[in-house]
Amino acid sequence: MKKYFLLTLFVFTLTTLFAQITISREDHAFLAGDLNETREINYISPGNAGPDQIWDFTSILFTNATTSGQIGASPSKILNDIGDFNLILSESGYEYYYNSSESMLEEKGYITKDISLVYSDPVVKMKYPLSYGTQFTDHWAGNAIFRENFNISLSGDFTVSADAFGTLILPDRTLRDVLRVKSEKNGIETNVCSSTESNIVRYAFYAPGYRYPVLIINTRKTSTSGQEPVITNTAAVNLTQTYSPNVPTALNDPQTEPDNSLVSVIVYPNPFNEKLSYNYFLRERATVSVDLYDISGRYSRRLIKTKIHDEGLHTGELNATDLSLKPGVYYLRFTFDNKVVISKIVKI
Repeated sequence: MKKYFLLTLFVFTLTTLFAQITISREDHAFLAGDLNETREINYISPGNAGPDQIWDFTSILFTNATTSGQIGASPSKILNDIGDFNLILSESGYEYYYNSSESMLEEKGYITKDISLVYSDPVVKMKYPLSYGTQFTDHWAGNAIFRENFNISLSGDFTVSADAFGTLILPDRTLRDVLRVKSEKNGIETNVCSSTESNIVRYAFYAPGYRYPVLIINTRKTSTSGQEPVITNTAAVNLTQTYSPNVPTALNDPQTEPDNSLVSVIVYPNPFNEKLSYNYFLRERATVSVDLYDISGRYSRRLIKTKIHDEGLHTGELNATDLSLKPGVYYLRFTFDNKVVISKIVKI
């Protein structure tokens, strides 16, 4: 039994580690020619960090604003001393200069109508590969010219961490094995008149089959000497990008495809020891029951009696001690109106 426990634990550990998406250059770096259109939504809290999160964003509200980002190779104007670059991102009046390599993505500078900035020490925006628990910090520095008259000196740190993974529930789909990447850019801008400190925190949610983040949440705080801090919160979704189910992930999980059905079910952890949690999300009101069966298919216990549940996220828990469950294989049968979902669970 001890040997079986260790083997099961090993398999479960591997599944936990490899079921999550890993950010790689091949699958997630900018591609010249891509056009991304994001839809702005009202700001929402990014949720908690850690493993096995369930981010329920079904109540997000769309604004009428959209933003288009075009990725190309040729800028409209070459910045002096910009150095090597091979990609340009044109977005919201900015042209960002990037150098994309096998190991990292560097931001070399940018230009707008009024400002041109060149980093003397570029910002490392991403290091490949990046998976849950990975973190790095990069120091950056640069100089900008405002309206060809004022020089601005800039420096700071940029930190990236893959701080969470879980299930992302949006109004029209459920995405599993989503990796959340948090980036934080701290900087100080200095000119002859004043200095400004800035802090930009960005949460990007990456889902299997999508090259670019499907959800982005930003908070920007700026503090100029002698003035009150200014905080700006924004959020947007990028769901018009191409979905490619054949994009390889560390684990070939058939449930990574978006689930647009009436209901989605999640059980965790699995295998479990004493307690197993289950969540189901209803897209409309339904009659629900949950039953437990043993490995032979023999009825064991009704966990939820048949009753009507409203749309939204519902949670429950199975306690092995209360049910006197012995180690082995069981099945949870979820019935939603006429739809049946069966989840295989393992008690260790």
